[in-house]
Amino acid sequence: MKTWNPTEYLKGLHTRQLLAHLQKCRVFHGRYDVLENDHSGWEVTTEQVKAELATREHVPNKIEAKAIRQERARMK
Repeated sequence: MKTWNPTEYLKGLHTRQLLAHLQKCRVFHGRYDVLENDHSGWEVTTEQVKAELATREHVPNKIEAKAIRQERARMK
């Protein structure tokens, strides 16, 4: 039987999906049950999600993205 590794699961997600998991962890006070693809009973914690996000590059918020687009337009 294959055991579930939350670290490997989180590494396979896109950054936006990780941010969604982080939000769910905050709503449920630090733990979130993963119910995708019928993996009921599997949990990820806020610390696990934050550790994986720390390895990713920064995702700009709406204001930062607008400034980046404007700068690229000026450069053309």
